[in-house]
Amino acid sequence: MSTSRPRRSVLVLLLALAAWLTAAGTAQAHTGLTASTPAEGSTVTEPLAAVTLTFSAAVRGPEVTVAGPDGAAVATGEATADGAVVTVLVAPTATGPHTVTWAVTSADGHRLEGTVAFGYAGPVPTTAAPATTAAPATATPEQARPSEAAASTEDDEGGSSTAALVAVGVVVLAAGGGTLALRRRR
Repeated sequence: MSTSRPRRSVLVLLLALAAWLTAAGTAQAHTGLTASTPAEGSTVTEPLAAVTLTFSAAVRGPEVTVAGPDGAAVATGEATADGAVVTVLVAPTATGPHTVTWAVTSADGHRLEGTVAFGYAGPVPTTAAPATTAAPATATPEQARPSEAAASTEDDEGGSSTAALVAVGVVVLAAGGGTLALRRRR
């Protein structure tokens, strides 16, 4: 009867460790950029009124700048977050390459940042005509496709935490196995 009690103790310890490692792994998942309109590398030929970034989970505190080919800002307002979607209004002033630089905070508190580059070949205001409000952008199939090449970075804390948890788990499992082996010999 005395040998079954240590076995149960070790089994309970191992099950608790497995549950803890599983829960800790899920908590380490981070939010990421899943799509953008315009999409990374696409060329917009229609009037563009807004840039939209879609994330895998809700975000807050968006900071978005959109720069035209000359580096000048083309955003006409502050970025807003509605759950997992961040939107900023824009008014491109020139054709050519545009860069969206973004930073958000995920629900777990990690700061994420990245860039999306696209080309703009749509209408631009002329210097003789007064500025008008741009028409809403219509997404072409190319624009609606998720941005696979969008760069995003995350804090490296998640990876190092996971490695530490795995190392602790291995040590605990080895100690539990050694203890069990010693008790069996007695």
